[in-house]
Amino acid sequence: MFPIKFVRRGFLIGMMCGWIGATSISTQAQNLTYTPTPSNPVGRAPQAIATGDFNGDGHSDLATVNGTSDDVSVLLGNGNGTFQSAVSFGVGKIPLALVAKDIDRDGVSDLVVALSGSDQVVVLKGDGKGLFQKWADQAVGKGTTFLVAEDLNADGWNDVVAANSGRFGYYPPFNMSVLLNDGKGYLEESVLYEQDRGEEMFPTGIFVGDLTGDKVVDLAVTWSQPSWSSANGLVSILKNTGDGTFESSKDLKPGFTLSAIHGADIDHNGLVDLAVTSLYADTVRVLLQHEPGEFRMLDSVKVGFAPVGVKLQDVNQDDELDLVVVNRDSNSLSLFVGEGTGAFTTVGHFGVGATPAAVVVHDFDQDSLPDLATASTNVDGVSVLLSGGGAIPLPSINTDALVFEQGISFTPSAKPSSQPVRFSNIGLGLLQIDTIEISGTGAGAFATIDNTCQGITLHTGESCSLQVSFTGKTSGTHYATLIIQDNASGSPRRVILKGIVNKG
Repeated sequence: MFPIKFVRRGFLIGMMCGWIGATSISTQAQNLTYTPTPSNPVGRAPQAIATGDFNGDGHSDLATVNGTSDDVSVLLGNGNGTFQSAVSFGVGKIPLALVAKDIDRDGVSDLVVALSGSDQVVVLKGDGKGLFQKWADQAVGKGTTFLVAEDLNADGWNDVVAANSGRFGYYPPFNMSVLLNDGKGYLEESVLYEQDRGEEMFPTGIFVGDLTGDKVVDLAVTWSQPSWSSANGLVSILKNTGDGTFESSKDLKPGFTLSAIHGADIDHNGLVDLAVTSLYADTVRVLLQHEPGEFRMLDSVKVGFAPVGVKLQDVNQDDELDLVVVNRDSNSLSLFVGEGTGAFTTVGHFGVGATPAAVVVHDFDQDSLPDLATASTNVDGVSVLLSGGGAIPLPSINTDALVFEQGISFTPSAKPSSQPVRFSNIGLGLLQIDTIEISGTGAGAFATIDNTCQGITLHTGESCSLQVSFTGKTSGTHYATLIIQDNASGSPRRVILKGIVNKG
């Protein structure tokens, strides 16, 4: 048995650590294909990723925590699998873990962030328009690298559980924190659950679900040793006493160097099963719960190099759970389709951005088929694979800056100087141009004329154009920006405008 004890309060520290390879793989399961999209830039070294509708427009959005730029990046979705340019919010030193949940029960998603550099979990309150501000913070254990938010005591409020790994085994002590919601949206003082083992194993992942058959959510925690390559690893099942406190129930040994865990009812027997990844064995293993609290371990399945995340979800709409594994060192996702018995058939491996740290499975293009998104640490971006053939708009603009020059003697009756801006769709999906405006301190000196782009939709290969004119009434240099809002990744587009009026 895996002895667990708990104490009050703790500390925290931590750190773990494009475009996508154009690969499309099909399977007999349902012609399952994925289409890569251009990488979405975020802050430096994203460590975790979460999804939700952050601005209430019915489109799924994304958020990442970025370990070396000390911020959270929010990418608002356009509803077609593309995203607007990231907006970043400073959160504190070395954020490593993230979850999106409604913490204060106002119907709006909030963000919970683990700050390794200040030994805290911070709640960022969502305003329902895609913006977030600090709401509350609470101390946790040392080196938090994973978070989950669920209602642990059946009071209707989401609580938080943190895996305190001491930066993946570098800074003990190692433990797990449970932070209950006080019923007002604030997190109560952390309760620490510690191991009582000589090996000093650290937690790497947490799953919340009924693992003992009593209709109350329990915890399953993966543990590894600080060397990572040691032939030891545990899944500890912690039984919920009903009020959000936990006691040791069972230890499972499905492999070594365990790095991630997820759970769901794979074999339709009404009991939650588990899937765990082994980092240095490059495998995933399924644990079937064949009766309440009792698990049967199936044979390990080879995946990519250094798996760090796993999800159980029906990706091909056949009512069977499938398996998605993100592999850090092979820059890939491994996908397996489920047969409903605990057996899985490989679909293949899909390239994503360099050093993916986490994955979410969600429908980003509203075609009722789940898509895949990863946080790619070494390219500071989010990689998205869209299910199906994919029809992604890709805008091309003929310039990123326009420079005008005129003399001070310019008269109102004279024709203002103008230059063209041409906008094209070189992608496969429909490109919708929503608004075009000129902004900035010198905006009054510029204007758009002959605008054929405003409010139109461009099919593949189609273009539109407009003219930007400049009329400077005072000497000096005038600056403004032409801003084009569309439904493709990285919107809005910007063209810098510079107008020079000479004195002579």
